[in-house]
Amino acid sequence: MIVWRVMTKKILFVILAALLLPALLAACDKTPKPPLVFGAAAWPGYEPVYLAQSLGYLPAQGVRLTEYADAAQVSQALRNHTVQVAGVTLGEALVLRRDIPDLRIVLLLDASNGADALIAQPGITALAQLQGKRVGVDGSALGAYFLNLALKSAGLRSQQVRIVPLAADKQEAAFRAHQVDAVVCAGPVGSRLLQAGGQQLFDSSRVPGKILNVLVMRDADIGEYYQEMLQLLQGWRRAMDYIQAEPAKALPAMAKREQADPEQFSRMLHGIELFGLQRNRELLLSEPPAVAPSIDEMQRFMLNNDLLRVGVDGSVLVATALLADIKPDRPD
Repeated sequence: MIVWRVMTKKILFVILAALLLPALLAACDKTPKPPLVFGAAAWPGYEPVYLAQSLGYLPAQGVRLTEYADAAQVSQALRNHTVQVAGVTLGEALVLRRDIPDLRIVLLLDASNGADALIAQPGITALAQLQGKRVGVDGSALGAYFLNLALKSAGLRSQQVRIVPLAADKQEAAFRAHQVDAVVCAGPVGSRLLQAGGQQLFDSSRVPGKILNVLVMRDADIGEYYQEMLQLLQGWRRAMDYIQAEPAKALPAMAKREQADPEQFSRMLHGIELFGLQRNRELLLSEPPAVAPSIDEMQRFMLNNDLLRVGVDGSVLVATALLADIKPDRPD
């Protein structure tokens, strides 16, 4: 009987070992999940995310921030899945969705409120004078959309001007060399052109809420990196609070990354509206989202000008679960 009991225990041990061994081996062999990677180019509206890192508001593990030289590199990194979440313009988000069908907007970062401008050579003082003139525009959907808004306000169409493709880093030199009669530009370039005698004919403060920068990621990555993304957004929210509470400390830190002095950076910030948590909830958590008409309007322009082939309902483009889970320490 004793021998039988001993043999029975041995058999049970072997059976249990056979059942548990694959699970134990799988646990040992499991490689750590790569970190959530955020990417963006230089732009004041993206700075609160980087400020959050410098203040220690982001986790040391699980979230990594990276930087790119321009918006085209950011878009390519998102396509290649080198980054999981990126700061882009609304126009870039709509173009990217053509290649990434499950791309979603998870946060509104800012709206241009004067930062984007149409600046003409001295002597051109009205939009109507641009008819038949050379206008420099970068190759982005945003540049084309903004020019359309400016011309439309004067009863003109884009076909009535001579559009000159002009990368952002070539705009100032081309303007100073009188290779263009006007240029669509943003930020420091616009400030320098005005100081050189340029005439501002139109800026984004005349079309509030239409020129947006957003945070985007794939639906699949929202599920895979939900907790890490929530930590990123919580850090962003804390950084936004810090900017309001300690502007004298926050502005120099953000200006340094933008390669500007605090006074220049402050002027750049005056040209945009940073969206905090409460403003995001107002624009995204309503049903339908209050931002949807702005998305649909830009999308119609892109479809009509062959910048997109297929559109999507603006409400479908927005994912709100993360936003709803952010916990404020205090109201925005």
